[in-house]
Amino acid sequence: MKVRSLKKGIRLLCFLGLAAFVLYLADCVLCVKSPHGVDQMRYLYAQPRNKIDVLFLGTSHIHCNVDTQILWDEYGMAAYLCTGAEQPMWNSYYGLKEALKTQKPRLVVLDVFAPARFYDDYQEKWLGENLDGMKRSLNKLEAVWASAPSERTEFFLGYPRYHDRYDKLTGEDFRNFFWNRGEMARWKGYTPLTNHAELTEPDMSHVTQSRPMTEKSRLYFDKIVELTRKEGIDLALVSAPYLLEEEDQEVYNFLKELAEEEGLLFLDSNTTENYRRMGLDFSLDYADHAHLNEGGSAKFTGFLGDWLRENYEIPDRRQEKGYDSWKNQIRREEAEQDDAE
Repeated sequence: MKVRSLKKGIRLLCFLGLAAFVLYLADCVLCVKSPHGVDQMRYLYAQPRNKIDVLFLGTSHIHCNVDTQILWDEYGMAAYLCTGAEQPMWNSYYGLKEALKTQKPRLVVLDVFAPARFYDDYQEKWLGENLDGMKRSLNKLEAVWASAPSERTEFFLGYPRYHDRYDKLTGEDFRNFFWNRGEMARWKGYTPLTNHAELTEPDMSHVTQSRPMTEKSRLYFDKIVELTRKEGIDLALVSAPYLLEEEDQEVYNFLKELAEEEGLLFLDSNTTENYRRMGLDFSLDYADHAHLNEGGSAKFTGFLGDWLRENYEIPDRRQEKGYDSWKNQIRREEAEQDDAE
């Protein structure tokens, strides 16, 4: 009887193990993939532990405009873009908390476009981009609760949102398994755009008044400041080049004042002086009104890299072991942005 019971127990364990493995495979294949937020978070888990020195948070103004290969090749920076389309401050905060589970960055670079442009407490259009890539945990539950006004169970579990993707599968859906972690680690979040748009350079030098962020954005901005200080991490604020509006500039004026109060540096690249320093050409270097194309991103990345090197102590890792995934990064080009911010 004991032998028979043991055999039954072994069969049950084998069955449960096989069922769990099949569910894992199905989850890996069917889960939503996107280079505009979902994969930035999902691939974070594949990065070498405690190797990221510069962690970027924010919107597609970062992951379409900051070339992490250039930051490595020219400055030796081990950078990663933990960003998402229209990522509000609350998603940046929970993304930072998630990253700190496996990383100890020296510097966090926070994109402040979202609080300057968006004034709703819930950015529903791009919710999935900022939640779907995160592993299920208490942190994700808190992120979902802060982000989604409804369908919170679906956003937390994930399965209800993608169980019917069978007819939409591509080759990319079969490269998300644990045995692909080495390849996944080589992508650092950069999504270059190849479109071309001719724009007129804006001039906001006449905008002098200030306008604060929303109460919710300010709450989570303060949380980010508090968390980085608690962890001994430097925090920098950045606004990447785009066709900004007067209302945006009013918030940037407020953020400049706030940065001074908090002892933070704020790089506002949307000034005539900084456009000249970058050599930015609005007739050549843009993909659309909100994002640079690949040529423009190279100019901005060089400008940003110089600024970071001048103002922060970031080690050059090019001669160190353990950074192979930065040496030969994967590029994931995206020709169409679909107006993601």
